[in-house]
Amino acid sequence: MSIINKYTSNETILVKIKTKSDIGFWQYQLFGWLSLFMERGNDFFIITEKRVLLTIKDQLKYNQEYIDFSKIEFNSNKDMLTFQDVNSNLQKMSLNGLKLDYDDYQYLKQKLKN
Repeated sequence: MSIINKYTSNETILVKIKTKSDIGFWQYQLFGWLSLFMERGNDFFIITEKRVLLTIKDQLKYNQEYIDFSKIEFNSNKDMLTFQDVNSNLQKMSLNGLKLDYDDYQYLKQKLKN
């Protein structure tokens, strides 16, 4: 969470989704069923008033500034977020790394409706 605080300390958070990180293959092989109960990290997807952030397994994977929140679009069929960056380039961001559930999809659709 300290990575996120570094970028969002002076910004208002408009959208925030928190999910549990996946259990890695080798972790499962080494610890078996116990790995299901071990503490896992959290993955975050955040949209502030200026930027889009994605952290997976406590590592910043995506940090991009955008122009207009109202023009951010979410395609739930492809788990794809589309927006314009500050250079007016169209950016596409895949949310496949997050394990979104039904409520997360509904939350995103409600926040990003046009």
